[in-house]
Amino acid sequence: MKNKMLDVLLVDESSFIVYQVKHALASKGIKAHIDIVETGADATNYFRDKHPDLVITDLNLPDMSGLDLIKAIQKEKGDSKLYVLTHFTIDAFREMALRNGADSFLDKANDIDKKLPDMIQYYAA
Repeated sequence: MKNKMLDVLLVDESSFIVYQVKHALASKGIKAHIDIVETGADATNYFRDKHPDLVITDLNLPDMSGLDLIKAIQKEKGDSKLYVLTHFTIDAFREMALRNGADSFLDKANDIDKKLPDMIQYYAA
């Protein structure tokens, strides 16, 4: 992945979170093409069509649980990474997400600016 532009799918309906993620990655010099969808159905279809390098999803989606999205993507995940980025950071959600195929579980309030870009840089190296 070194020096390759990452294909990222961001599944979130908050324009503020989309802005924060884009800004955090750009400020770290991470080369990424980021596509945004708001629903689990759109994310599943996008994933099947394009198999992005990384999927970042919220747990609270308008049409399904982010946990259901994780399960659907997990079946076809291959080398793609799947990160959960959510405000619902209780241990039970973390454990379910990781058990069902998420590679990481991050807190929207605390992890966007530092932890998320660092993890993506490590993955891309």
